[in-house]
Amino acid sequence: LEQRRQREALRKTLKEGMVVRGTVTSIQKFGAFIDIGGLEGLLPISEAGWGRTGDLGDVLRVGQEVDVALMSLDWEKNRFSFSLRATLADPWARVGTVFTRGSTHTGTVARLTPFGAFVTLAEGVDGLLHISKIGQGRRINHPREVLKEGQKLAVTVEEIDLERRRLSLALVSDDAGETDAAAYVDRPPASMGTFGDLLKAGLDKKNRTG
Repeated sequence: LEQRRQREALRKTLKEGMVVRGTVTSIQKFGAFIDIGGLEGLLPISEAGWGRTGDLGDVLRVGQEVDVALMSLDWEKNRFSFSLRATLADPWARVGTVFTRGSTHTGTVARLTPFGAFVTLAEGVDGLLHISKIGQGRRINHPREVLKEGQKLAVTVEEIDLERRRLSLALVSDDAGETDAAAYVDRPPASMGTFGDLLKAGLDKKNRTG
């Protein structure tokens, strides 16, 4: 009876969008269950933060008190969902001033797709390095031929679309010569062999005369 009375009181006071304090009761692969005082709901892993969360155990622990926003309240089906991300500052609010066009940053390759690599520049801020910008002169079929997840990269911001939350990136090259040279990694110029033979012959001759 007391629990029902408490539930009714919560139903009258709680509204979607409100921020309330709760306690983590259990952590699962798909999310964490939070008790907000007589009512338990799910914090989906996608709502744990602005960045990608691989393991909620790295962010939360059972018994921890957290402030969460009420995402949905379905009293009939007894389903309630919360968001931790909604209580945190939106990292994209700073993108226009921190990640300006032409600026250079060190990022981490987050994931590889057939059309390019997504590079994390800050928590919750990823940019796309298109496959056409990865080969450095060489034609590649998939970014994994030259990149791997977790790899650090120096990139330049080429385009910013704040409305769609998109950043277009390009690799930073030390100098133009390096970029051109990369095109010949798999097939060195034929003249190199002849030059090598001439050099070897010259050294042999020098050794014999010396």
